[in-house]
Amino acid sequence: MKIRSHIPSLFTLINLFLGFLAVLNALAGDYIIACYLILVAAVFDSFDGKLARLFGLSSSFGTEIDSLADMVSFCLAPSVLIYALYTKDFPGITGELIASAPLIMGAIRLAKFNVSQMGNPTSFFTGLPTPMSALAISALVLFTENIKSINPEYTQPKLLLPIIFTISFLMVSSVKYAKFPLLNVKSGRTNNIRLIGVLLFLISFGVSVFYQWESRILMGFLTFYIVSGILRALIKPVNNLEETESN
Repeated sequence: MKIRSHIPSLFTLINLFLGFLAVLNALAGDYIIACYLILVAAVFDSFDGKLARLFGLSSSFGTEIDSLADMVSFCLAPSVLIYALYTKDFPGITGELIASAPLIMGAIRLAKFNVSQMGNPTSFFTGLPTPMSALAISALVLFTENIKSINPEYTQPKLLLPIIFTISFLMVSSVKYAKFPLLNVKSGRTNNIRLIGVLLFLISFGVSVFYQWESRILMGFLTFYIVSGILRALIKPVNNLEETESN
């Protein structure tokens, strides 16, 4: 019983350690390895909360240590990766300021999330979750690094940094994003559709590894997730306006 009670926290600490390794690899110039470490950290992060709920072990301590781990793996690590890869040669502290966007926006996002969790839980995230932001940045790096031999223009900071800053800003935006589905088929049609979508992604990602297309699959999935939230935010006000006019 005592061992089981520590399993969720163990997953969180592994997440934290992988984030630390990602920082070290980014500083050492091993950018691809750093991206994959962030990816694996996100996998462990996705399970710690589910395990805590499964075992009935949810606690304030678990919430706090999870946020601290996320701060390292999904806020600090992407910022260090951006600095080492794109902005370290910028004049003055310009590079540091630009690269800090995921770190600063992520810190604000985590603080807002922890405060909102004190109220009633919701079926969605307000703002892009920090793991998804870190995965999107990692996927962008993996994708551009894989195709830079075809066209080096795709790896230019002037093209990538605006995208990265937009991803970072979405963390503190009011755009709503769907939570990942519950791992059962008794939680309604919407949950089942999301569950099928996640399973299809996992299968596609697993198959793509053999063809070295994983960066494309990951990029496509994250682009769909991010854009879907933005589109819902744009369409909903229009629908509300139409309903008001019809009334």
